Amino acid sequence: MLDANEKCTIVLSIMQDVPARRGAAGALSATHRAGAEAAAELIARSASAHTRRVYASALGQLAAWLDGRRLDDASLAAYLGYLHQAGRAPATAALAVAAVRRAARDAGEEPPAGPLTRQALEGFRRAAEALAPARRGQARGLTAEECAAVLATCGRPRRTGRGLERAETAERRGLVDAAIVALLFHGALRRSEVAVLRWADVELADGGDVVVTVGRLKTNQAGDHPDVRRLVGSCAAAVRRLQAATTPESGDSVVGLGVDQGNRRFAAACAAAGLEGRRTSHGGRVGLAVELTARGAATHAVQLAGGWKDASMVVRYAVSVATRDGAVSRYMR
Repeated sequence: MLDANEKCTIVLSIMQDVPARRGAAGALSATHRAGAEAAAELIARSASAHTRRVYASALGQLAAWLDGRRLDDASLAAYLGYLHQAGRAPATAALAVAAVRRAARDAGEEPPAGPLTRQALEGFRRAAEALAPARRGQARGLTAEECAAVLATCGRPRRTGRGLERAETAERRGLVDAAIVALLFHGALRRSEVAVLRWADVELADGGDVVVTVGRLKTNQAGDHPDVRRLVGSCAAAVRRLQAATTPESGDSVVGLGVDQGNRRFAAACAAAGLEGRRTSHGGRVGLAVELTARGAATHAVQLAGGWKDASMVVRYAVSVATRDGAVSRYMR
């Protein structure tokens, strides 16, 4: 989370004239500090806690890249170019632009994202599609058997560029990796939701289960209804092991990793377990829908278990089950 000074700096950066508003010693004037703090308070009141954390992270990374330079249409477009060269996903670029627009609007200023930013973002998306056509389409779902295999191998030493991991290093990494896999699969969390999850949102329930309350980014901005996920069995055990090993405070991050870091850790865990094909963190969410449908769960039950806003996405994810076990397969053999 950003502190008050960082929020002030970011809001004033979006106003596009931070250098002019600094004193000789580089400090923000009292008037503009008060205004920036008020703007930050407005942002805090108008967005969900999850959205605030995601936007604050995006704005913090942008502010670090700007390093005191003025934020305008050209520099924001240049930042998108930097993200593209760094191998970041188009969604990361879109999030940065959305965060800037939101902060500028809530500060009462004209958003600096103009035609150059729009063109850069569109080019970012097109370039990503051209370079990775195989990535388009539905993510490959994780099965229950595959999840068990990944959980069983998370803590094994892996070979890195510096040689084989030490056993204690692999064990510490494995605790986090297993929790990520469990939250993505049984919890059906999005990778952004895993990244901002705090231990205050995690309840170690009776019977060994784990109950997670998700702060919504996409489908419940106002947070006007609870979104609760339940982890059981080995997935619940993975989260419990991480909690026991780290003894965290309630406000601590559960996995302590960013969105892209979590995605890479998930993919690496799947590869280490010998799973075939390209794997992304969205495969946990897809896999849960497919598994529950295959086991006979009603669409509305699957929808509730994974926090989907409507049934159409559940049907889309489970189409392979419908094809395999559909009327033709059942009655025309």
